[in-house]
Amino acid sequence: MAGYQRGKNKNVQIVAVVLAMMLILYLVSQLWGFANIKMRTEQVVEDTVYDFVRADAMVFRSEEIIPQVASGVTVYNYADGEEVAKDQEVAAVYQDKTVSMVNNQIDQLQKELKSLQDAQTVKATRYSAITNLSSEINDQAGKIVDACADGVVEGISDQKDSLVSMLNRKKIALGEEDTFADRIYELQSEISYLEQTKEGEKGVSITAPAAGYFCKEVDGYESVLSADLLEDMTYEQYQQLESASAQTVTNAAGKIIKTHVWYLAVDLDQEEVQKFELDAKVKLDFHFANGQTSSATVVNIIPDEQHKNAVVIFECKDINEQLLGVRKQSVDITFTTYSGLRISASALYHEQNIPGVYVLDKTTIRFKPIEILKDQGSFILCEPKQGTDEEHTLNRLDLVIVESGGVSMRDGTTLDEDMVKGVESSNAGS
Repeated sequence: MAGYQRGKNKNVQIVAVVLAMMLILYLVSQLWGFANIKMRTEQVVEDTVYDFVRADAMVFRSEEIIPQVASGVTVYNYADGEEVAKDQEVAAVYQDKTVSMVNNQIDQLQKELKSLQDAQTVKATRYSAITNLSSEINDQAGKIVDACADGVVEGISDQKDSLVSMLNRKKIALGEEDTFADRIYELQSEISYLEQTKEGEKGVSITAPAAGYFCKEVDGYESVLSADLLEDMTYEQYQQLESASAQTVTNAAGKIIKTHVWYLAVDLDQEEVQKFELDAKVKLDFHFANGQTSSATVVNIIPDEQHKNAVVIFECKDINEQLLGVRKQSVDITFTTYSGLRISASALYHEQNIPGVYVLDKTTIRFKPIEILKDQGSFILCEPKQGTDEEHTLNRLDLVIVESGGVSMRDGTTLDEDMVKGVESSNAGS
């Protein structure tokens, strides 16, 4: 019995020793890991973010159809978006399709002529603009390469013509060409001959029924989505227009947009509607290839009876070829822009209810109070808190501490140089 008791005590002692060793190993591993945690910082950068609403939009304009007066080949005298006067000839109808080919030839020759005439203007300042021209040529060539890589062909011809014009100007500036006078004379003669040929085959004239901006395409919504409908429109009437079909339009040679003022409408829920107010300025982005936006102003907000949704009406005054083609399309409406210093959300602390960040200033840790402009979740846009002394003012390129490495975060804490050398740093925008 005594032997059994001694064996039992020995087993207990062995178990206790094993457990003690496991505990020691665990503590050592924790201490080793803790000792190897490094402080990590991020460099403060400047950044801009936008608050926007993405919605399906409808465009309302004041438009008038141009009747097609005869059958045959229609040759247009104006491009989309160009301004015309009432009764001005916008096109002509020819029986012979070769006239259309002649017209295209004239257009190409006129572009080359303008390019050479523009190039002649740099002769007097021969070498002064070479650096700028080279930079412009590289930029333009880059745009063409990017457009081709993205599969965008719209506008590529105009970009090519612009590049050729720049190359011609550089030839003059470098003295590689003294003058383009001979080629200019040839082009003028060719254009004159083709104009005479075209005039001899004069067709039936098509004139503008009103003054405004010319557009070849007719989409059938000219009377369905007329700007006049917006004056007394209710939310329910707008919903009916959303499901309305385009009308069939026959014998149309194009249309005239009678004013540069047009309107865009979107149906939003109440949460999004509250972001807009009358007379507020916004930017409209239809995601065109060139990334351009259109300025607009909130001119009306039409709620439904339950005030759960509302139609927001924007007035726009920009006119160009791309915008004339917009009727029903998704749009990003940017209503607020925030610019400030970007910091990671993990770097944010609150000391005495004051938001701020700890910055590694050489070997000293400093707390720098901030004003939060926009919380984006993973990062924050901020600016230095007003009234802060220079030593505690957050600046671009400051090293904000995002991981303490076990160091106590207190203003004025000093680190030894060996620890500072081991600090890992990255960019807040990465």
